Amino acid sequence: MKITLMYAFLSEPGGIERVMKFQAQALQKAGHEVKLAFAYVDEKLKKEMFNDFEVMEYNKLPIKNETLQISTSILRTDYKKLKDSDLIICHTFPSSYNCYKLLKKFKIPYILHLHHPPKFLYDADLTWAKNDIKRKAAYFLVKNILRKPFQKLDNLAVKNAKTYFAASQSVAKKLKEVYDIKATVLYSTLNPEFKIKNFSKRDIAHFKIFDKFILFSGRVVQQKRIDWLIEAVSKLKDKKFQLVIAGIVADKLKQELQKQADKEKVNIVFLGNLEVYELLKLYNLAELTISICPNEGFGLSLVESIACGTPAISWNDGSGPTEIISEGKNGFLAKPYDIDDLVKKIEKALEKKWDKNVLVKSVEKFGEEKIAGKLLKNI
Repeated sequence: MKITLMYAFLSEPGGIERVMKFQAQALQKAGHEVKLAFAYVDEKLKKEMFNDFEVMEYNKLPIKNETLQISTSILRTDYKKLKDSDLIICHTFPSSYNCYKLLKKFKIPYILHLHHPPKFLYDADLTWAKNDIKRKAAYFLVKNILRKPFQKLDNLAVKNAKTYFAASQSVAKKLKEVYDIKATVLYSTLNPEFKIKNFSKRDIAHFKIFDKFILFSGRVVQQKRIDWLIEAVSKLKDKKFQLVIAGIVADKLKQELQKQADKEKVNIVFLGNLEVYELLKLYNLAELTISICPNEGFGLSLVESIACGTPAISWNDGSGPTEIISEGKNGFLAKPYDIDDLVKKIEKALEKKWDKNVLVKSVEKFGEEKIAGKLLKNI
């Protein structure tokens, strides 16, 4: 079967992009012919992530511009490059509407893999849009002007899909509330390279990490609330902990967070985007990994950390991390958005002697083989 994996943009090595890479590999291994399609493609990232697959840009413009290509893709798409597909697996709106048009034009069925309802159509605010040009364009143009007609297009695309995948149980619940659909949960997969390894602090000395440290791993945007994390670390009794941030961050936001850290006397280190082997070192050597994005769809960094024998902390707000963290077994969950309770949970985790084997066993359900089997069963 010829299967196309589709998403609006390829411009950062984020969670959805990693899910798509896994799906492409699993489908190809099962004997399917796979290609990927994006309205906008960063050529460098294409080579880094999908060099073994055909990748097409379905909304090329005379001038290459990410925001423009995404925003106009709903009006113009090169369907000739997609019409030979037997099935499309699409990751969220607006590319889902392109799938709907392909269904009507060429009878190509599509599956929607939804990581959350589109925030810019339903619950986005200025905090979500801050420091991100794509999000600002979506917020001011769509959320405030074109929201209702775009919600109709989104619902039209959702209602005509063949079936649905959700990133977590909490996302499935949200999809039921917004669209009244039932979705099969298909978790993000754990890269088998993330495991317990015997590293020392010398292995990360080039990062200028010399003390015990608390880790955040992932794309750094306003909604991840690194500002809350800085505040929490500043309130720890032991002031010797470094806060290490591994992930892409815009210069403006980085400057804001550095300024806050300096003011609150927190030793913060920004490492940018890292290769898997470097992340493996950090996960193994960190005291804790923390992700405190409110209503997080899943939280793959928490799974990766636990697989390396390092406990994780997040909010007990009913979102994705609550499906990963078992209280006292592989981490702790703090009262939602309560910084003081977050501090208590961090200190409790730092004091506890963890059984690394128990931690590793707790995330076996996110292994690639199990998730691949579920994917293939439901296409």
